[in-house]
Amino acid sequence: MPRTSKRPLPRHVLRIGERRRELGLTQEELARMAGFSTSLMAKIERGAVDPKTLSAQYLVGLAKALGLTLSEVMGEEVPGDDLGSVPFSLPVYTSPEELERERPASRAFLAPAELPRGAVVERLAFLEVPGRWLATLDLPFPTARRVWVLTELRPLLQPQAVYLGKVRGYAAFFPHEALERDPLALYPLHPELPTLWLEEERPEVLGLVRGWRVL
Repeated sequence: MPRTSKRPLPRHVLRIGERRRELGLTQEELARMAGFSTSLMAKIERGAVDPKTLSAQYLVGLAKALGLTLSEVMGEEVPGDDLGSVPFSLPVYTSPEELERERPASRAFLAPAELPRGAVVERLAFLEVPGRWLATLDLPFPTARRVWVLTELRPLLQPQAVYLGKVRGYAAFFPHEALERDPLALYPLHPELPTLWLEEERPEVLGLVRGWRVL
C-alpha cells in the first residue's frame, strides 16, 4: 500500500503558530489569553480544528491575543476586521524574588484600550496573587482567587491608591490609608510567610496598582 503524505497545514493555521512563537507564548498561555482550553489551542495549531469554525468570542479572543486581524486568523478576507493595534507585552511575576531579579515567570498582553490613563507602559507588570506576598484585609481585588494585579513600578504616590510595597524584606499590598495606621497589620498570602504588625514603621512604596484581572 502506498504511503500517504501528510497534508500541509493551511497558511493561516501556520501563521497562528508562528505568531505565538514570535510572542514567546506557550500554547497554554495563549489559550488562557484567548479564553479557551489548551487542548483546543493544540488542535488549532495541528490543523484538527479550523479557526473558521470557532465561535465569535473565541475567534476574536484569539485574534486579539495574537495581535492579528480576523482575516489573518481565518485565512479569508473579512471586511472591517482590524481589532486594533498590537497589544502591549507585559511581564508576569509570581513572587517578589522574580520581581527583584527582573526574571518574569511568563508574559501576558494588554490591549491598547486597556492601558490605564497616564501609565508608563515600560513600568507596567502583572503580579500573580495569591503568592509570596503580604496584604492588608481591605484590598479592592480578591486575594483568595487567582488574580493578576496590574502594577506600575516606581510610581508617584496618589491618595486613595493601592500600592505594592516592601518592608523587612517582604513585599506587600496595601491602600494609601494604611500608611496612617498604627499599628499596620500585613497578613500572609502564603503559608510560609509571617504576619507583620508594624508600629510607626511603614513599607517602602514600590508600585501603584493600576487594575487586576481575575483568571
